Amino acid sequence: MNKFKGLLAAVVIMTAVPVQAATTEVDALIQKLVDKGVLNKAEAREIKREIIDDSKTLQEDRIKQTVPEWVQNTKLKGDMRVRYQFERRENDTESRSRGRLRYRLGIENKVNDQWKVGAGLSSSEIGSTVDDARSTNTTFTDGFRRADIRLDSAFAEYQPAPWGKAIAGRFVKTDYLWTPTDMLWDTDINPTGASVHVEKKFSDNLTTYLNNGVWVIDENGKSDRTDPFLYYAQGGIKNTMGMFDAQITATYYGFNGVKGSTLDGTASSNTLSGGVLDYDYDTFGPSAEIGLKHPLGLDAVERGALFGDFIHNFDPESDENGWAAGVKFGDSKVVGKNQWQVKYQFTTLGKDAFPDTYPDSDRLGGTTDVKGHEWILEYGLSKNVSLALDYYQDDRITAVHNGQKLLQADVNLKF
Repeated sequence: MNKFKGLLAAVVIMTAVPVQAATTEVDALIQKLVDKGVLNKAEAREIKREIIDDSKTLQEDRIKQTVPEWVQNTKLKGDMRVRYQFERRENDTESRSRGRLRYRLGIENKVNDQWKVGAGLSSSEIGSTVDDARSTNTTFTDGFRRADIRLDSAFAEYQPAPWGKAIAGRFVKTDYLWTPTDMLWDTDINPTGASVHVEKKFSDNLTTYLNNGVWVIDENGKSDRTDPFLYYAQGGIKNTMGMFDAQITATYYGFNGVKGSTLDGTASSNTLSGGVLDYDYDTFGPSAEIGLKHPLGLDAVERGALFGDFIHNFDPESDENGWAAGVKFGDSKVVGKNQWQVKYQFTTLGKDAFPDTYPDSDRLGGTTDVKGHEWILEYGLSKNVSLALDYYQDDRITAVHNGQKLLQADVNLKF
């Protein structure tokens, strides 16, 4: 654009019409300048874009001047889930249907450029005296009684540089422990303790990282026994190669003070002697996910992927392994209307491969000594609203006639 003409047009428009003026008034004035030959159509479009950008900048500046800084540095987020659940076990004569809901609300506040604090609340079972670490559901029951709200998270996070961060308190583990399946860790579990994430980016396509942490499992009070806790180390690599992407990790879990103890939230499937755990649970295993954009050249399928987990417990001589493998395809994430994803996973987890307090609680009650299938279909109804169907068909590995069929139909809303 000729600089003189652009400057003249901008002065005329800014003088005649305030930035806050209606779009139609600005458009009409610009059109007059086009009709008079002061501007051509390309120059007119450019001026319109600049005026819109200037207006947004002025509005943002006014908001920053009027809203307190601590409000500007605060973020709210949450989700709501309404569920219908049908389940039947082989040793039961009748099936069971339930209505359930989950509500979670989180808040984060930026203390400064390196520190932030956060907390979260979640629903829980009505009248429950024990906080179930593997569930934030409220079952429709007990004559419309009000459900409980529990502290779901409370943490401080420190990030001195883009390559590393640390967190302490009760927190969501996603950024500090990568797991492609829920074979070992129910997605509702928020650990207590501290974790560190460090990464090295070699290029736009290649990143390596290390996750470490110490999580407190229990507190023995005045007992002479050591408080049970776990420590872990996970090394991983993320790589993108054209249409392919991959993430591969190796993870070691060390459990301290677990052998000879009874853990809260147990599913009563690990081997016990005298009512306490017979084995230690120091474990090691690899995990991986390999993806491909538009597999088989299908434009309707944004991404397909193979994924899996493996775990080995060094202490027992049998029932010491577990593995899960699956496939998923569709959109990478279901966050908008008409987006979709289909997923299948097969899981087999030995009786003493891992403590039975942490695996997915929907897989036969969260037990070990389990094998089975899971199918998931998720479809976006609108922005941040989706429908999900999740079907489990599981059996105990060593027990007879103790399988389960479970269907969950969810409406998920995120905000």
